[in-house]
Amino acid sequence: MNKKLLTLLLVAGIAVIFVATGLNAGTEVKDNLILEDPGYKKPKKRAPKFKSLAFTHKKHMEDHKISCGECHHDKDNKPLDLKIGDNVQKCSECHNKFKKDKKNRKDIMVHENAMHGNCVTCHKDINKKAGDKKGMKGPAPASCTKCHISTKKKK
Repeated sequence: MNKKLLTLLLVAGIAVIFVATGLNAGTEVKDNLILEDPGYKKPKKRAPKFKSLAFTHKKHMEDHKISCGECHHDKDNKPLDLKIGDNVQKCSECHNKFKKDKKNRKDIMVHENAMHGNCVTCHKDINKKAGDKKGMKGPAPASCTKCHISTKKKK
C-alpha cells in the first residue's frame, strides 16, 4: 500500500472515531436519583435523621408531563431546552454552598435552598390548582416528612 493511501485511511479512521464519540456523548439521565451531594458532611457522632430523597425523572416527565426546563435552568434562571442525552450539570455545580449563612438564610446559591425552592414551590402550585388554598395537601408532596423519610423507628 502506498503511504498517501495509508495516511488517508488513518485520518479517516480517526475522524470516524471522533464523530462516533461525539454522537454518543452526553450525560446519562438516571431514572432514580438519590438527591444527596458529597458537599454535605454526614454526621460522624450520630446516625443521620433522614434517609436521602429519591427522585424519578420518568415519573415527572412521563406521568406528570413536566419538561426538563421546569427544573433545569441557566445562570439567568431561564429554562434550558434539554433533550435526553444532552450534557446536564448537577444542581450542586452552581448551587455549591452547603451551609446556610446566618445573615442570608435564603441565599439561592445554597444547595438546600435551591432544591426546596424548586421542588416545594412547584408541588405547592400543583396542590393549589387541585384545590388546597395553602398548597400543602394534594397530589404533590409538599411537607418535609413526605419527602424526607425519618430513620427513627416508629413505636
